[in-house]
Amino acid sequence: MNKTLMALSLGAALLGPAQAAVHSTDYGALQGTRVDFESLVVSDPLGSLIEGSLTLGGVQFGERFAGQELGVGRAPRPGEIAQDWFDDLSFGVPLTGLNLLAGAAGANLGAYDYGDADGIALAGIGPQHEDGSDPFGFGAISARFASGQSALGFQLREAGGGPAWLSLYRADGSLIATQALGAVSNGYYAYARDGGVADIAGFSLYHRDSYYGIAIDNLVLSSVSAVPEPASLLLMLAGLLALGGAAWRRRF
Repeated sequence: MNKTLMALSLGAALLGPAQAAVHSTDYGALQGTRVDFESLVVSDPLGSLIEGSLTLGGVQFGERFAGQELGVGRAPRPGEIAQDWFDDLSFGVPLTGLNLLAGAAGANLGAYDYGDADGIALAGIGPQHEDGSDPFGFGAISARFASGQSALGFQLREAGGGPAWLSLYRADGSLIATQALGAVSNGYYAYARDGGVADIAGFSLYHRDSYYGIAIDNLVLSSVSAVPEPASLLLMLAGLLALGGAAWRRRF
């Protein structure tokens, strides 16, 4: 390999990890497709079940992707001698094509009307709790986009301090990153690809936030390219300097 090709390869290797990173960003700054779930019909004050896949605003929603293993997680119920059960998607890898699957009957998705300014939100329906209590809000939510995105954000509702995880995937099923959201609270969460790479084709959100579970609202997708991160710019400059040095040595 000549020195020019070696420098190009080095630059690509250095830029790869930086571009693969995901960082939290300002929800309010996202501009793009917005899904607010207001078109869903909620006929039951306790929430209405949604069977099969759901498509809103060009986004398809379901429980998980083909290839992911549906497990069960458990967490203590606050103030009670009991445990709540949750969908767990930490095992298995989505297959190429990122094909979305609905959950079993009565264990897929649900819609709840909060009766406030933000109205209706989307929840996952989890496994049946051992004591027979309501699993509404304890299930996973996965979504598939019509095209690659560089950022996404959403509002969490009913969050009570438990842990949650957001996995971002490319269209070929490969994992971009899994973000641990920490002790979740009611509010807005947003994440973007470093360098504005628009390859987020879908996500899975699962949690162990006990007692009430969680719901998502006001999903925003953005494919607008961002300004490269400073670290990426420095690595790119190093690659260009290496190329210039190789060319100079060939001349002299």
